Amino acid sequence: MFKPTPDSVSNIHRRWSFTRLNPSSYKISYIISLLSVSCIVFIIQAYDNNTDKIQILYFIILGQAFLTAACFLDFVCLHGTPLNKISKIFHISAFTSLLWLFTVILGVTFELLVVKNRGSFNNYIIEGMLFACGVRIGIFISVFGAGHGRSIAVSFLQPIILLFVFESTLSYYRDLLIHPVGLEFGFAFVVISISWTIIADRAGRPGVKSTFAILQAFLAAWTENKAENMEKIAESKAHREVIKTYIIKFKVINSKEISIILPEVHPGPFNPVGGSNLPFVLYNLFSKNALVMHGISDHSLNIPSKREVERYAGSLSEVVVLERGNTCTIPVQIKMEESIVTGIAFGNTAMIILSMAPKGMEDVPNSIRTDIEKYSSRLGFNYILIIDSHNAMGGHLTGSDKHNLLSAAKKCLEILKDAKQNEFKIGFANSDGICSKEGLIEDLGQSGLAAISIQIRENMYAIGWADSNNMRNGLRERIIFALDNQGIEMIDICTSDTHTTSGKRTRQGYYSLGDRSDLDLVTQIYLRVAKKSFEKMELANFELVLAESNIKVMGKNQFDDYSSALDKSMNITKIFLGITLVIFISMLFVS
Repeated sequence: MFKPTPDSVSNIHRRWSFTRLNPSSYKISYIISLLSVSCIVFIIQAYDNNTDKIQILYFIILGQAFLTAACFLDFVCLHGTPLNKISKIFHISAFTSLLWLFTVILGVTFELLVVKNRGSFNNYIIEGMLFACGVRIGIFISVFGAGHGRSIAVSFLQPIILLFVFESTLSYYRDLLIHPVGLEFGFAFVVISISWTIIADRAGRPGVKSTFAILQAFLAAWTENKAENMEKIAESKAHREVIKTYIIKFKVINSKEISIILPEVHPGPFNPVGGSNLPFVLYNLFSKNALVMHGISDHSLNIPSKREVERYAGSLSEVVVLERGNTCTIPVQIKMEESIVTGIAFGNTAMIILSMAPKGMEDVPNSIRTDIEKYSSRLGFNYILIIDSHNAMGGHLTGSDKHNLLSAAKKCLEILKDAKQNEFKIGFANSDGICSKEGLIEDLGQSGLAAISIQIRENMYAIGWADSNNMRNGLRERIIFALDNQGIEMIDICTSDTHTTSGKRTRQGYYSLGDRSDLDLVTQIYLRVAKKSFEKMELANFELVLAESNIKVMGKNQFDDYSSALDKSMNITKIFLGITLVIFISMLFVS
């Protein structure tokens, strides 16, 4: 029985690299196809000593023309399949044309250097063609979602059309029938491909009925921005759970209410599915006068569909007031090796920010939240808000990381509990009107950048925020240092961990803030935002409220099922690739 990996999300993410194998542009794929076909034509015609240069050029042009026509024929014949798009047709054409060319070149080389027999050249042409057909069958079924009958029929169209261009003499086809070894090996590739589609598609059962259905839904969402199928699958496997959302509301006399929102749900799974853009939804819901923080949550708490996101957002209007007051402590920051904990207490409510910058970290595990909550309760705090700053790229926390982070949090809470509290002023500003977001758009969500400023007696502090999926390592320190030189104490910078910037052709699958944006520009915007927030400072009261929402979340089991299906499919694929390789090598000797 399959045993899930300790972190199924990481295992799924590890498979992300396979989605980046195709060229980034269909134009590049089209050029690759043309060059591959031209090379095959050249080798075949050059192999015939009676062919002159003009004839070779004629056949090359003819081959390119028929290739182009055949691509559009594929597109028409696959009409109605979920992922049919001419750009994908060109990608497939490039891949299969290269396989055909590779087979011909390797066959000719093997024949000349090893066998030294010029009688088997025709076999390599037909074997390469049928090899390409087999690969096309596999792709049309697994990626495009075409049925077996249609996939098999369409898969032979382009290769057969090109074969007639390459070999137009009847003698060639007569020889194939007289000496059918090339056909036999070629059709073996076709049978292997069809068998693979049947077995690999069923690999995830019983957890996943169809592995290919998941793949197609994912690709439709990622490449076509069509989230319906993926959301339908995710929601069908989701379960209901009561989700807590803490909100600190700062009430000022002459300005909008300012809020810090700490949802228990996680922004995800990936753009544009489910709650991937949740931070902007909440930011917009609270009149663009809020920081939407990342709580201690992981992908099991992803909201599976936009319908559930709307239900969640609607439930936030029904809240219970937990505490009111008008005083807070001076912010406290504790550093232990690479762990940084920043805290501030509003009345009997503590708010702490966890960071491992510039080393970085993945989502903070729930065990740390549990330990911190227990300790804060022992100290006498009624409530605690624990924020995962998500402000540097890194891996999972090690044992020493967890120990240091927990120790720093406890020390911070001890100081906050004994600290004197005073009335405070608060201000808020965002990047709206400050910048056009040009140069930031690829690694920044719709909410942009923002800051909350707090004045306690004569001391002024700021907390920076970005609607981004993490931050480039070192950017936090760069911004804090630059603002410090301008007399602004920014105690920390947090991100929303939005997944609206995911689905990029990068190793991690998304852009973190600073990957694409100019770092000096980001720093300058933060400086202007912080200054603007200071200008808006007013005396404030706070109100801590809690909303409890009964909504669907994806759950850990769903990711375990996906991870299991992927692993099983990959293992099956490796077996079939091994069988294909054995047959391919045997073909070189026997042909």
